[in-house]
Amino acid sequence: MLLFKLIIVLLLIFVVVTLFTALYQLNHSTNDSHKVVKTLGIRIGMSIVIFLLLWVGAYFGLIKPHGVY
Repeated sequence: MLLFKLIIVLLLIFVVVTLFTALYQLNHSTNDSHKVVKTLGIRIGMSIVIFLLLWVGAYFGLIKPHGVY
């Protein structure tokens, strides 16, 4: 369970890093939006993977959701 949570945290950190990478490329590149689009596409893909991992983890009991049901 700890490994599963660690993987999710590392993926969240990776999403934040790609967000700031896209911001840097947007501000410092001259007329090269292809890199920005590619970086943001990776970010969206990783966000979907994180969502699916959270869903699968909750379904199989790897993580215990809490809150209002």
